[in-house]
Amino acid sequence: MARAHRRVLEKAVYSDVYVCSRCELRLGWYHPFLFFLVRQFRFVFSCYARCVGCGKQESISRLEKRDKIDSVSKNPLALFQRVLGAPINRCSPCRLQFYDWRPPRPGSSAEKAAPAGENPQAR
Repeated sequence: MARAHRRVLEKAVYSDVYVCSRCELRLGWYHPFLFFLVRQFRFVFSCYARCVGCGKQESISRLEKRDKIDSVSKNPLALFQRVLGAPINRCSPCRLQFYDWRPPRPGSSAEKAAPAGENPQAR
């Protein structure tokens, strides 16, 4: 991938554009504000629980109760779901907790971990 000049419309959307020297595929890097909006859009319209902070689906696990050490998201939609009684979820990579009614993605790596309440060191 090599850096390329942005076209007129690409300047409004992307901060950087890269092009593949073999197939001439153009990939862009969103401006930070647009990246934030895209991430929020994916959070709202996803079928499964998605992290508010990093946008990942694969590392979400459902918690029985809130962990006092990790931070809780202040996203307005997640806070609204908290008021409605939604269960709490946790993203492993960014250690962020958030409330969401949607289930974690089936087959996610966090779901394959030890079930809640089971201590792997107690064996």
